[in-house]
Amino acid sequence: MLPRQSIGKPPGVGSDATPSPSPSTAPLLDFNRLNTCLVTQVFPHISSKLGPLENRGINTSAIGQQLVAVLVNQEFKNEFYRRGDGTISQELEAKIAQQAEFLIAGITQRITETSHTPPPPVPSQTLVPASQFFFNPPVDNSGFTSFYNGYNPGTTVPMPPPRPTPPIPPRPAPSPAVRPISTTPIPPPVTLPYSPAPPKTQPPRQSVCPPTQARPPPEVIVIDDDDDDDDEQQSLQAAQPTKRVQTTEIPKVTEPVQPPKALNAAKTEKLVVDLSRSSQPVAKLLPHGTALYHVDFTDDEVSVLNDLVKRNLRRTVKPGKDARKDLAKFLKKNPATIPVILDAVRREKLLPRRERKDIGNFLSDLVNSKATTKPTPAVLTVGVDEDDKRGNLVRSSRVHSLLFAREICGHRGVGSMRTLARFTNEFKKCREDAMEKRAEWTGCAGDVSTVVWVSNDGFICGTTEHSDAHNQQYNKPSNLVLGSCGDVTLRAYPEHRIVRPVVDKGENATEAMRQSQDPWLYASVVSSDYDAANDRAFTSSFDHTVKIWKVEHSGASMKLLGEWKHDGNVNFVSASKDGLVATASDVAMDAIRIYKANDADISNSPFRSYSCSRVDEMGNAVSTEKWAYYPATMQWGRAEGVKHLLLVGYSPRSRTGDDNDIPEDRRNAGELCLWDGMTGERWKITSATRQNVFEVLWHPTQDVFIAATSPSGLDLEPSIRTQIRIFTPADKDIHGTNAFSPIMTLDCTAIDVNELTIMPNSIRSCYITAGCTDGNTYVWDTGRGDKPIHVLAHGEPIDEYRGDREREDVGVKFTAWGTTPDRFYTGSSDGVVKVWNVRCEKNPLVRNLLEAPAPITAGMFCPDKSRLVVGDASGRVFLLSMDEEKPQPVTEMKIPLPGGQFKVLRRPPAVIPHPDPPPPTYDAEGRPIVPETGPARGRAYLQAGMLERHPDPTIGVVQGPRYAETGLFRREMHFNEDPSMPLLARWEALQQEAVKPPFRSSSSSLAGVTAGTGGGRRRERNGLALRPVRDDGVQVVELLHRGNLDKECEIEAQIGPAWRELEEGGIDMRLMKDDYVFAEEDGYCFIEEEEW
Repeated sequence: MLPRQSIGKPPGVGSDATPSPSPSTAPLLDFNRLNTCLVTQVFPHISSKLGPLENRGINTSAIGQQLVAVLVNQEFKNEFYRRGDGTISQELEAKIAQQAEFLIAGITQRITETSHTPPPPVPSQTLVPASQFFFNPPVDNSGFTSFYNGYNPGTTVPMPPPRPTPPIPPRPAPSPAVRPISTTPIPPPVTLPYSPAPPKTQPPRQSVCPPTQARPPPEVIVIDDDDDDDDEQQSLQAAQPTKRVQTTEIPKVTEPVQPPKALNAAKTEKLVVDLSRSSQPVAKLLPHGTALYHVDFTDDEVSVLNDLVKRNLRRTVKPGKDARKDLAKFLKKNPATIPVILDAVRREKLLPRRERKDIGNFLSDLVNSKATTKPTPAVLTVGVDEDDKRGNLVRSSRVHSLLFAREICGHRGVGSMRTLARFTNEFKKCREDAMEKRAEWTGCAGDVSTVVWVSNDGFICGTTEHSDAHNQQYNKPSNLVLGSCGDVTLRAYPEHRIVRPVVDKGENATEAMRQSQDPWLYASVVSSDYDAANDRAFTSSFDHTVKIWKVEHSGASMKLLGEWKHDGNVNFVSASKDGLVATASDVAMDAIRIYKANDADISNSPFRSYSCSRVDEMGNAVSTEKWAYYPATMQWGRAEGVKHLLLVGYSPRSRTGDDNDIPEDRRNAGELCLWDGMTGERWKITSATRQNVFEVLWHPTQDVFIAATSPSGLDLEPSIRTQIRIFTPADKDIHGTNAFSPIMTLDCTAIDVNELTIMPNSIRSCYITAGCTDGNTYVWDTGRGDKPIHVLAHGEPIDEYRGDREREDVGVKFTAWGTTPDRFYTGSSDGVVKVWNVRCEKNPLVRNLLEAPAPITAGMFCPDKSRLVVGDASGRVFLLSMDEEKPQPVTEMKIPLPGGQFKVLRRPPAVIPHPDPPPPTYDAEGRPIVPETGPARGRAYLQAGMLERHPDPTIGVVQGPRYAETGLFRREMHFNEDPSMPLLARWEALQQEAVKPPFRSSSSSLAGVTAGTGGGRRRERNGLALRPVRDDGVQVVELLHRGNLDKECEIEAQIGPAWRELEEGGIDMRLMKDDYVFAEEDGYCFIEEEEW
């Protein structure tokens, strides 16, 4: 949406009025200089190109007049103002010459295609002053546009005869200073449905515009001074964050003109969305600066199609009916006729400038009621918004309007503003709406789970990790990164790591996996905070530690000062304004610690431990054998009177990982605790202390806190599944101790609350928001009751889920207020960061600030709110800023395509990796690791009895009596993966004892051939058992052998007459006496047999 501009004739043009300066008019012009510039630097290029048309008898005056109106555009005006000497630059003049050439070439081609009869002479009219085109170009362009849709001569307006172009003297280079924003009234654009195509024989030309520095252009922020906030929100929604995607009545003719395209409505919408999501520099995506994507069908083209349908399908239509509606009504009833209409268009050679698929797209949109109904055809172009011209123009215009309104009406904002407005907020919004993505990094270890700023330039991010026994192979570094906005870098640090534990089951239990994996296992970093008073940062991790850091404010580096070890995963760390630091770990007792940092020895700083009471409503102790209450949230007070108070919320959790261990009546139970960090005293909370606590938060300036809990109370509506209570200090005389009591309860329909925020809007009330797992953010105004005033919804999650979304999806994980109550930010599992104005009741959505490829998982503003860091579930980190940042390098990859072409993929830079840490000296059980060579390890195994030498030296080393202690087993080959159990059948079949050993021939076999046996093929076993032969095994074999010897007998004696009968029948009985081996059998050799 373009900003509204006042349109009018400037003083002194066509009027005898004396010009008077005003804030809304441009500097006064020397119109003699303007006329001279047009006559010397614009008209000659038009006249020289119109000569061939004039020689053919075509009246060129109207064409020339319209060409001047097109070429004298905003770029010309800005150049003319900037130079101030009544001229334009040589580059712009050359550009105008090429634009004129292509425009006239397209007109000439169209005239040649549509008509061979010269137009009738038209009486000439008075010459319009050249300067008139600067402000009021002719709006009657029917004669001009007729050259694109069929020649129809228009009214002639004589132009000055062509003059030879005088030599252009060299001019000094323009000043590099920032050009002021012009507030000159912009004339209405000339309606041009699409740009004419160049002659087919003419090769495409390259842009003569000087190259510009590529950078992500800011989004366009459009604010309407003449209406309420609703129009503002719609304008901001239409703006895209990184591309200039505009719909205008006429595109800028800065590149080789293209045939008009017509995308269907779905593709057009997808184009805008894809361009807004793209993080690629537009200057590289569009090397020519501007691309034409879509041109609406004009009324003339629709009439041609409608007439075609009438002729070919014999339709009768009442005269005067709208052609577009008529055609749409017919197609909705007869959609199958679209191919017939397309064939008829090609057969009758209608609309030659439109391709078949473009006409088909338009007809399909008519059927689906998606076609545009605007009276003026729109053109969708995509181009580089160099120097943020549109955004700066709109914001500058808004600021100027606010200053003028404040000067006229005062601070009340009534009068010319026609709305109540606080000017301080309005100025801040104009500044904040300049925020856009400036940098992006990839390669973090997992979901970005925590972000903390140490200054306005440096920030720390922590990520989750794969550390379970079944997914350790995906564990990788970059779980803790330090970002620098000044250097535009993101650097990894390796301190949060443990020795990789030995896994007993699964694919990670194999020796090959152990040898191939990093000896270190990097742990999830899930919480972080910064102590501004002592200039120290804290990070907590699943490595059971909290690390203390000294960070450079620039974010260039940080130094580890010490660590605090815990008994479980440390889920939270929070620093108070008094220098106290609280931690919460995953243990059933003494989960909360409050440290007082010792500057001399930080690692050994003293601390106090705290636990919840672990009793139910009746005062009975709660069992902690299978489940317990664990800290779910923790916050220090923020106001001066409560900054020493630590608020902790507890939730039930299974100690075995099975939620069924939690009793049904305890699943919505918990505890809300409040401790004095200085004295250790526990303050009383008078109500809702036994509810399951999801999140807590303190008021920024008052002694008030809020807590999101499971619902409680009488007559609750079935849809209420969570509640947010507001607590204030209670009367100490009544309760006998320091206490807080609830004064208001806000009902919420979500099943869980992720994030809470508070924004004061008056002395006695505030906005309270709750980002929930259902993808919605609920907003309450405490001055207007306990019902939410908004439910700010996000889209469907990017990741697929099964069942209930609220139980499977993460929902809204980022909520934050901007510099004013008019700007509220949310990020959810749909990958979008949205900006809202909660004061706007009808349409609070302002715009989509960022669209990430994965769910948004964390985000935080810097202290002055000029920068924003956002992380997602794919390990990406985004930096958004209101100001320009240092250009970020982009990695390019070329992918070869058929035909010798390449596709260039551009990726943002990855996290700068840390050096490999030295190998561990202790294993996961704390035993020293002594690096040894292979022979040294073998000797150690022999000495320990894990291996032993077989008495037969040809066998070598075999398993010893203590071999099981080595753990060197293929567990997957054994039953139940237990090495003490037998092998599985498929593996037993491959063992040495089960495989028939090979046979070899030898001279002894030949020597064994006697006359009694008749000679023959002999074989000899040559197999060796690799496992040691046990004594009991040998005895068993000997007993079996003796039994077999007793059973041996001559075969002839057994079968008697049958044997002789077989011999008499000619059966060769030698096959039953000797072993014959055929040459075809693998593994045996062939022995030549002597002749009988």
